[in-house]
Amino acid sequence: MTIRKLCAASGCDDLAMPGAALCELHEAERIDRGRARRAKIKTAEEIRRRAKLYASPAWKKARAAFLEANPLCADCAGLGLVTPATEVDHIARHEGDRARFWDRSNWQALCKSCHSRKTAREVLGR
Repeated sequence: MTIRKLCAASGCDDLAMPGAALCELHEAERIDRGRARRAKIKTAEEIRRRAKLYASPAWKKARAAFLEANPLCADCAGLGLVTPATEVDHIARHEGDRARFWDRSNWQALCKSCHSRKTAREVLGR
């Protein structure tokens, strides 16, 4: 016999689906919200404009030089871990602003995992 819990959605008295935290209705709503966020991100014109900045030879050269000078992940180092950096992250989002994009004081070296986690928090609000 499986023990079922109440739905984790605020004010919902329905039972959660087996092995899940939400009832069918709230789980469907959560999935729909995620799909809408991902669709918005993939089709946004501003995202395509920003991608051009990252594809430029000047960025690729500056990125390589920055990673050579800063070979370890800044987030991992804060936790006492030694992890090679593979990404150059903009600490504050540049939103396509070329001046902020090229401001090296706004750059930090991160590993892929830390960069992905930070980007997901910023873009998807997770």
